[in-house]
Amino acid sequence: MYKIVADANIIISAWINKAGNPRQLLSKYLTGGKYVLIMSDEIINETKKVASRSKFETSESDIDDFLFPLIIMSDIVKIKSSIKIVDQDPDDDAIINTAYDGDADYIVSGDNHLLKLKKYGKIQIVNVATMLKILQSSSQS
Repeated sequence: MYKIVADANIIISAWINKAGNPRQLLSKYLTGGKYVLIMSDEIINETKKVASRSKFETSESDIDDFLFPLIIMSDIVKIKSSIKIVDQDPDDDAIINTAYDGDADYIVSGDNHLLKLKKYGKIQIVNVATMLKILQSSSQS
């Protein structure tokens, strides 16, 4: 079973768009355990921070209601490493560190700073569409 870290932008996209690929990815997790979702306090806090922006017109309890099932079912890791690799956006290093400390196989992101890395160690960095294809092909084998 794959261990996956979802960037905050993927979680927010899943929350906003009920019909998109990010929602499909998280639904696969919540309904079938096709993979292990790894999160950290840093990812959870970043997701809440972004979701609370006025453009989303939402309450803190709305995002908490969406995040709660993800959080209780996820493997929450405490970041211990201090990898600094994303010069253009140092906040993205929290994603790399979560994946590294959680022994993840994949990071799923829509962030070009992360996607252009393609890989960190054994961790593949992919977009949602690619991750869905990987999950689909692994369920057929």
